Amino acid sequence: MRYIVYIDRLFLLQLVQSCVLLLLTRAFLRSTVTLKRIVFASAAGTLLFCVIFLLPGISRNIKVLLFALCSLATLWLAFRIRTLQVFCRAVILYHAAAFLLAGALYALLHAAGRRPAMTTMQASLCAVGVGTAALYILRWEKKSAQAVIVTAILEDGDVKITLEALIDSGNSLYDPISQRPVCVVEKAALEGKIPLDIPEKFRLIPYHSLGKKHGIMQAVEIEKLKVKKEGQELVIEKALLGLYENKVTQSGAYQMILHPALLENRRKGHDIKSCNTRKNAV
Repeated sequence: MRYIVYIDRLFLLQLVQSCVLLLLTRAFLRSTVTLKRIVFASAAGTLLFCVIFLLPGISRNIKVLLFALCSLATLWLAFRIRTLQVFCRAVILYHAAAFLLAGALYALLHAAGRRPAMTTMQASLCAVGVGTAALYILRWEKKSAQAVIVTAILEDGDVKITLEALIDSGNSLYDPISQRPVCVVEKAALEGKIPLDIPEKFRLIPYHSLGKKHGIMQAVEIEKLKVKKEGQELVIEKALLGLYENKVTQSGAYQMILHPALLENRRKGHDIKSCNTRKNAV
């Protein structure tokens, strides 16, 4: 049996689907990779997909393996992941997004009367529509988690400092060596209370900010960070604090910015304990 393959349509459909999947993966990973890089990686991956698809004399199993390797290469091109742990997480989220997209497209096809086939344009538009809806939901959930101010207690030796802290999903600072999340605190709030120049606890954290493409922030490790939220007390051992030279907000409503990873199940190596303090809450 012979088939006619319209390579331009195959390329368009695969490109759209790849872009949508990478955008969903970016949202799941909370990555800051640019849309330009997403499109570039999708185009490169799609081109490789089409080449593999048209290769003659290759068994189906080998092609499936090559397609899988093509997906991994596309992920690496998009996010430039350097650690195995993060790469495995990206692969899982990428395939979760693929199942989400496939399930949504199947549901749309079923609702449309189970037509045997869809045109390339219809399939592409459905993929874009489903992806847009999923991204909108993710962004809405992300925004609803923003602007939450909690009480943070910094402990180092016999010193205890209580500050108001903002849970900011936009904080993406990590220690490049240990891959641990870094919170940001006003340096003035710690000066004279906690030693900031002990070599064993000193860190330098690279960062990017508006108006300053590259920068280096001094950071210090403290023995314990406690976060009180909704009657729960979260305890983070050996927390990393980036020292901000100015005020983190002009209003003075908070003096610290918490990393969202500290409040999630993925703790990046921190020793975290949680206890219920609701019975003592006023």
